[in-house]
Amino acid sequence: MAPKKTSPLVWVGIGCAVIIVLCLIAVVGAGWFIKSKAEGFTKHPAFSSAKLMVQFNPQLELVKSDEDAGTLTIKDKKSNEVVTITADEKNKTLTVKNETTGETTTMSTDDVKAGRFTIKSNKGTATFDASGKDGATFKATNEKGEVTTMNAGAGAPQNLPSWLPVYPGGNVQGTLDTTNAEGHSAAFTVTTKDSVSKMMEFYETQLKSAGLKVEKTTISSNGQDGGTLTAKSDDEKKQASVIFGTANGETSAAVTFQEKK
Repeated sequence: MAPKKTSPLVWVGIGCAVIIVLCLIAVVGAGWFIKSKAEGFTKHPAFSSAKLMVQFNPQLELVKSDEDAGTLTIKDKKSNEVVTITADEKNKTLTVKNETTGETTTMSTDDVKAGRFTIKSNKGTATFDASGKDGATFKATNEKGEVTTMNAGAGAPQNLPSWLPVYPGGNVQGTLDTTNAEGHSAAFTVTTKDSVSKMMEFYETQLKSAGLKVEKTTISSNGQDGGTLTAKSDDEKKQASVIFGTANGETSAAVTFQEKK
């Protein structure tokens, strides 16, 4: 049996509970450090907001909170993972410690507020950048130096293979692009005013020309056309799927592919 690949999130010691907590950071941001001077309010309003979000999440349990120290200890009820988040007001950092494994990650709250941050642990480093106008980029490097990159947002995926291009004249609406030690995979949606049959013919020709075996299904219901193409090479190193549909006078194709090394 082939060894199971480790996800980039695991590489940097990020478990399910921490992922949820990172979502809270989008709300908390640098506001964790803003102290309210108004009487009757807590010293850290954003801290209280984060605490409430944990308490109202059925998957999480608030184990302990210390507003003066700026810490929240949270348990993931499904995995029993326990993490502690500490806000360092002086250094403007957020530290996330996995109490179960002992692994620790840190990030700058200034960067979080700007939409970009770096998380470090003894398992590696992960960077996230959503500050640009074209979407978000995630890059993880494990302790062996292996790199995984993910891009999500507008525009076509980077370095598309020649055998699966964007439909000519099409409008790409969203992408997810991943490159790691295993190879390259991506997903994107492209729309056009052309018919389903014309768009499907284009992709079927591209896939067959690349030597992939193609299976085709067409659908027509209530005046709406659609269909699917699934394809793979003999060695299964190249695989692709294209799902076609129509809406609001446009044809769309949801394209996914994987190209292994």
